[in-house]
Amino acid sequence: MLSNMPLVGAKLRSVLVLDDEGIVLMMIEDMLHDLGVEHVHAFADPAKALRIAAAEPIDCAILDVMMRGTASYEVAEMLQQRGIPFVFSSGVSSDQLDQRFADVVFLNKPFSDAELIASLSKALGLRAA
Repeated sequence: MLSNMPLVGAKLRSVLVLDDEGIVLMMIEDMLHDLGVEHVHAFADPAKALRIAAAEPIDCAILDVMMRGTASYEVAEMLQQRGIPFVFSSGVSSDQLDQRFADVVFLNKPFSDAELIASLSKALGLRAA
């Protein structure tokens, strides 16, 4: 259960999630709510996610690398510009990432609750409890 694995020192209030697979999007949203995240901005559309990434106060993000054949790099760039930590999540290999994002935490699909928490903790510079 996620409540037994809190993010040490972090109170995530708002998280952006971008994934083009509806069931994965809902699963991540549920996991984040179980962690106590108040606002989950969940999108399957990169353009909508980009608007949130550019303007909303978010603590971190989880981005699927490939969105119907198009990389989510524009959203990632916006997050980097704003200094917002994020995790890439994908079923493709991390060595296929654009080198600009070589230092971004990479979460392989499928993943467990514990792996999600560990990835978010790493992106936020924390340790999982």
